[in-house]
Formats: sequence, C-alpha cells, structure tokens
Amino acid sequence: MLVPTYSRTEPKIWMGSIGSDDLIVGDHLVRYNMRAAGEQKLGIRATAITGRAGYWYGSGAETSLVIRNFQVNPSGAYVDIPWTEPENFGFAFQACNVHSGLGAFSELEYHVPINRTPSDRSRSEDRSQVWAFRGPEERIRSVAQGLLSPEI
Repeated sequence: MLVPTYSRTEPKIWMGSIGSDDLIVGDHLVRYNMRAAGEQKLGIRATAITGRAGYWYGSGAETSLVIRNFQVNPSGAYVDIPWTEPENFGFAFQACNVHSGLGAFSELEYHVPINRTPSDRSRSEDRSQVWAFRGPEERIRSVAQGLLSPEI
C-alpha cells in the first residue's frame, strides 16, 4: 500500500503488530507491505493525507497498480475510530491486512466526514475515482511516481 502524505506522519496501529520491515514512513509517503500472517490494521489522519492511495502488486512484466483518488477535508469530522480509543477521531484512511482463519485479503479503506449540522445529516456525499494500471514494472513505477509520490 502506498499512501502519499503532506509531511512525515506515523500511522496509528489499530490492530495487530506491524514490523518495521513492513511499515516504512518517509517524508511524504507511507509504505505498508501487507504480507504478514495474522490480522493488522492501521489508520492515518485526514490532516496528513493527500487524498490518494495506491495498491502495488507484482513485479517485472506483470506489475499492477490500483489508485483510489478521494476527497479529504482536513477539518472534517471523521468518526471511524480505533476500537480501544473511543475519543480518538480524525482518521480518513485505513489499511487492513488479514491472513488468518478469517481468510487472506487486504483492504484499502477511506472515509468521508459526517455532516455536522442537523439539516445536513440526512445525506452525505462521497466522490472518488479508481484508476488501474498493469504492465512492465518500470512503466508502472513512472505512473506511481506521477500520481502518488516521487518517493516511489
């Protein structure tokens, strides 16, 4: 998982344990290698993310990249919280890795803020795009550097 950020930010581990080889934090990019056994989940605050995240899979001639482009309001009310911290709000992005008795899958999750006023609570708006690319690794890397981060 590749998550561009405005500045260096440490993701919040919500569940499980993620080793330092699998979670690499750069000045403008969080890399999460979603390969460990067990169940892990992390979150990143709305104030840190750019509104894009990508999932890179494979290498060589069979490299794939899926990018989600979504709106982020850094002052929005994001209410999806770590289960053990009911007052810890503000996470617009999460990534979940499962390789256990529940199955084997990874998730890229983003959220929209709740509406703050009673007149707005009857509806919510979510605008996003999904872009998918497949091909030789060097061409996919170029796309990822242009759309996500030069740190790739």
